[in-house]
Amino acid sequence: MEFSEMINNVLYTVLTAIVPVVAVFLVNFIKAKIKESNIIEEATKNETLSNLVKDALSDVMDAVLYVNQIYTDALKSAGKFDKTAQEEAFNRAYAEAINMISEESKKAIEQLYGSFDKWLKLKIESSVNIAMKQ
Repeated sequence: MEFSEMINNVLYTVLTAIVPVVAVFLVNFIKAKIKESNIIEEATKNETLSNLVKDALSDVMDAVLYVNQIYTDALKSAGKFDKTAQEEAFNRAYAEAINMISEESKKAIEQLYGSFDKWLKLKIESSVNIAMKQ
């Protein structure tokens, strides 16, 4: 056997033993860095917050449509939907939305937007505009 063949065999044997050990070390190192960086935790947290806000938006739209169906439509058809009736419709939609939106969603909205009350009023107004166009 030539010297170069012998070196190749030794290198092959050494590399065969070292590469799996290095690979395991690298995988464990990467896993540890991912855990330290909170990437997965942050992604999950953001997804959860997003779902809570979407649920709250759906509840707001349901409240507006409910009030529109049981209160606003009747007054409009009777020609009695004046400024006072509009304020009453808003207050009813606000109360319905407050009752429907979960406490967890309310906290998430506070965390994201600062004021749940301001957010809710804005969303009711925009939902009313959407409902009127339908």
